Amino acid sequence: MLKITVFSLFGVCVLLLCSTFSYAFDFNPGTYEITSTVEMPGMPVGSVPPQTIVQCVTAQDPIPETNAESEDCKMKNMKQAGNTVTWELECVLQGQTMASQGEIRYAGDNFKGTVIMEMGPEVGSMTITTVITGKRLGNCQ
Repeated sequence: MLKITVFSLFGVCVLLLCSTFSYAFDFNPGTYEITSTVEMPGMPVGSVPPQTIVQCVTAQDPIPETNAESEDCKMKNMKQAGNTVTWELECVLQGQTMASQGEIRYAGDNFKGTVIMEMGPEVGSMTITTVITGKRLGNCQ
C-alpha cells in the first residue's frame, strides 16, 4: 500500500512538473524590431504605411510601447497566461477618452499581436485595429 501511495505521489509530481514547463512564458527579452500596421474602417488598404521601430522589451514590461501611450494614459488589467499577454489601456487625449485592448502571443524571439482602439463619439466613434509583429535582434543596450 505504501509503495502504491509513493508511486502515485511521484506520478502526480511528474505531471505537475511537465505542465509547469509546457506553460512557461516563451519570451526572450531583448531589442526587438517592431512593425505595426494600422487598419481603419473606410480607409483604403495600404493608405497608412506600416511603421517599424526598434525597442528594448523586458520581462518586467513585455508590452511594446506605442505612439498612443503618454502621461495621460493608464495601463489596466495586464495579464499573462502561457505565451499570451493581454492588457487594457485608457487614455485621455485633448479631453477625449480613448480605450484600447491588446493581445500579444510570444514565441521565443518573435511575437504577433493586435491592439483594438475605440474612440468615442466626439471623434466619430471609430475603431482602429493595429497588428504588431516583433523580431528579436539581440540583447538590450
